[in-house]
Amino acid sequence: MLFPLFIDINEKNILVVGGGTIADRRIHTLLPFTEYITVVSPTVTDELSALAESGKIQILLRPFETDDLNDRDIVLAATNDDALNQEVCRLCRECGIPVNASSDQSLCDFQFPSIVTDGEIVVGINASGKNHSRVKETRQNIECILDFQSKYTAT
Repeated sequence: MLFPLFIDINEKNILVVGGGTIADRRIHTLLPFTEYITVVSPTVTDELSALAESGKIQILLRPFETDDLNDRDIVLAATNDDALNQEVCRLCRECGIPVNASSDQSLCDFQFPSIVTDGEIVVGINASGKNHSRVKETRQNIECILDFQSKYTAT
């Protein structure tokens, strides 16, 4: 079981290695919390391209290079290449950079939670990487509770 820890990432320099659907989802989760997200990937989703065009993220359309880790505070390895994710994690550990690998929970320094927000309330939900359907169900239940409370207090 993991200890939940909430940190201020507002000014943290975050690197996401990979530009597919998992990277896309994680970036959308991070956006309300930071303005400093860089994606490095030879290809990215249309959604990520649109975010870059609007200035919300930076994209480097090329393969990952070791120097991409310079001045990074947090790294997400979210490629469909397990060997690359492992290499990114190894390099991050050598540099003392907290890293999360979407392909292998055993490589992660932290796990990426499911998040529910309601104004200033932020709820992070995690099952230690073991039961994704329960996390989803719990998130939906919390969303219903917050929605109900919001409607109830509004009248």
